[in-house]
Amino acid sequence: MLDQLKCLIEYQKIEDKKNQLIRSSEEAPRRIAELERELESFEGQYLSKKEEHDNAKKMHRSVEQQIEDLGARMGRQKTRQGEVKTNKEYQAILKETDETKKEISRGEDSLLELMDNIERLGVEVAELEKELAERRRKMEEEKAVLLQESAELQSRLDRLEVIRQLVRDRVNPDLLKKTDFLFFKQAGIAVSAVENGVCKVCHMNIPPQKFIELQRDEDILQCPHCHRFLYWPGHEGYCVTEEEIDDI
Repeated sequence: MLDQLKCLIEYQKIEDKKNQLIRSSEEAPRRIAELERELESFEGQYLSKKEEHDNAKKMHRSVEQQIEDLGARMGRQKTRQGEVKTNKEYQAILKETDETKKEISRGEDSLLELMDNIERLGVEVAELEKELAERRRKMEEEKAVLLQESAELQSRLDRLEVIRQLVRDRVNPDLLKKTDFLFFKQAGIAVSAVENGVCKVCHMNIPPQKFIELQRDEDILQCPHCHRFLYWPGHEGYCVTEEEIDDI
């Protein structure tokens, strides 16, 4: 078994795990942003309904003031009834007073409708406010869990980086340079297993003689198609399992 090839396989497995952890760590900020958007959207519904409720109360106060003003006007009209000199003037004031009474009646009907609307909106606002508080509580709880998971993932990444550096230190500098180049050029995969004479990454057949040489474990070989370093899982010493990486 070639120690350098063993190091390369470990390096690849560590890179795979690192990329997996990075993707997982990116999930927390994405989910937190999603939760905040959802809460913001619901809060917008609550604020819109609350504004509708506040406007209804303002309208109620405005109509009350109008009725009060109409009442004062009717009082002045009744005073004028005792001051008129002719029947024509008296009939005109009676007509004005009657119209004022109708306006007051319409205003009182409007008040009743507004009161019903205010009561209905008040119930809806209270329910939305309660639900908003519950949603905010749940969001903060989920956020705390996500942040904790993110911190744990970062801790695992930090530990993995230490192991990664130790493995890199064991690789021959020239071989390490080639490996890092392959990581850069070949989508983060520099090492591939070969099964049944096929590179498991590019899925191309390797020449039979090369596969025989690979099984002999006498040299570090590269795929003639994708140029990744190759190993044969039939050599048990090269079988670095995911469980081993998970234990890091």
